[in-house]
Amino acid sequence: MSERFVIVHRTYDPIQAELLGDLLRDAGVTARVTGTRSGAAIGVGQNILEVSIAVPEAQAGEATDFLEAYFRHEDESQDGGEGAEEAGEGQTPEERPLRPLFAAGSAFITFGVGHIYARRPWTAAALAAGQVVAIYFLVAGQRWDDWTIGATMLVGCVAIDLVGSVLAVRAYNAGVRRGGGFQAGIGLAYASAAMGLALAVGPTLADPTKGPKRDTAEEPAGPRGDQSDLKSSFKDHPPFPPLTNQHPANPSAD
Repeated sequence: MSERFVIVHRTYDPIQAELLGDLLRDAGVTARVTGTRSGAAIGVGQNILEVSIAVPEAQAGEATDFLEAYFRHEDESQDGGEGAEEAGEGQTPEERPLRPLFAAGSAFITFGVGHIYARRPWTAAALAAGQVVAIYFLVAGQRWDDWTIGATMLVGCVAIDLVGSVLAVRAYNAGVRRGGGFQAGIGLAYASAAMGLALAVGPTLADPTKGPKRDTAEEPAGPRGDQSDLKSSFKDHPPFPPLTNQHPANPSAD
């Protein structure tokens, strides 16, 4: 008498059915996967046709317990993965530290980019305003003093942005966070210092188009020596006597 088989699982996923059949057989259950597992062979989709797992009636209880344990464990794994994903979304990722050398290099881009990288936008805005003023002196200046003031102020703003951004990055990495008021105040102080340096140093730079200045204090006020002979006529003081008949150099002289 042939052994009677009963269906313990139905699914539309042929891959899952083959997997479960293999697991049941590994567990000692004589399992059969029945149904068309290749829908493409008859021109339909793979998940259109139902596939079932059948086991001997005597092993039905064991197979059912095995499948229930399998799906319970699968559900718990999915729930645990979703919970871990939600917990990961709720946590704030560790922020990467800023790099001082990158901040120093950004200062040469102009307009306070170094402080923008250091997360101090208001300081950057104040330095950018100072650089705009310096560029105005360079472009619209009419005198040498205007150009030297603009150039000195521009160099000062870039140097302050370079040094200040490095210090700001180190403070940021140490956990120091400054408010907008502090940032704007320190930025105005930086720009004012650059302006003061430009006004103090810029006008003292020599103009190369005028050459070195002569010290007139050491020069005598009056004429040098007796220059009365220079004013006398060439006729009164000839450089040599006239060539006359009595001159020894004259061949016709007696």
